Amino acid sequence: MPKDDVTRRRHVLLVDVTQAASEVSRLVHEARDLNLPVEPGVREGRDALVRWAVLLPEVLPQSRAWPSVSRL
Repeated sequence: MPKDDVTRRRHVLLVDVTQAASEVSRLVHEARDLNLPVEPGVREGRDALVRWAVLLPEVLPQSRAWPSVSRL
């Protein structure tokens, strides 16, 4: 696999994980606003996605194109 493809896929993974954490958070808030239950483990799953998004840049070589993950 070409190095550029690996770098691109790593960037896409970081973006996807960050967006997944954000979307789960939004959905939990929406369920709470609508007085709907949230399954056990959903919040913990969201927290795991946040940790993953924060740790990914530390374990993978960064390129200048990688965004900062500070808005979670």
